[in-house]
Amino acid sequence: MSRINDALKRAQRAQRQNPPLPGVKMPKRLPVESRPGNVIGWILPGVIGFLIVAACLFVGMALVTRTVTKTSSASGVLAAQPATPVAITAPVPAPAAPAPSRPQPPPSPQPSPPPELKLQGIVYATTRPWAIVDGKTVHVGDRLGEFRVQAISQNKVTLKKPDGSQKILGLDK
Repeated sequence: MSRINDALKRAQRAQRQNPPLPGVKMPKRLPVESRPGNVIGWILPGVIGFLIVAACLFVGMALVTRTVTKTSSASGVLAAQPATPVAITAPVPAPAAPAPSRPQPPPSPQPSPPPELKLQGIVYATTRPWAIVDGKTVHVGDRLGEFRVQAISQNKVTLKKPDGSQKILGLDK
């Protein structure tokens, strides 16, 4: 380091001892041209940014089109409700009949039997077990039509009606 300092001091002394001549013009120093910016240095961050934006776009589109009907907070399992077909029927005109001489009472409606319940799955946890019956998530104490869920074991669900009758649903094997 001291040799460099010594060389600089000698160069300064030499400039002071030999000043430029008054009639001689010194050439002007031209500015140093800088190199154009490194374009390749911007390509990599640009490509990475584009890929991040594209990934966010695709994930957002996937989340918007996905529909979930019910979420169980206990285990994060998603249960989708199956679509029920709806039959549309047009009213059929009744044939013309002679007017009865006396009015007849309307026929008494026969109660249709409730649809058969189907046990689709059980998640047996010691803290709070739950089951899927006809596409609906139920816990002990929940209502399911005219039944109330009385107990859930590892392979069956016990349902109870208000009149005291019970129905036991088991898993099909």
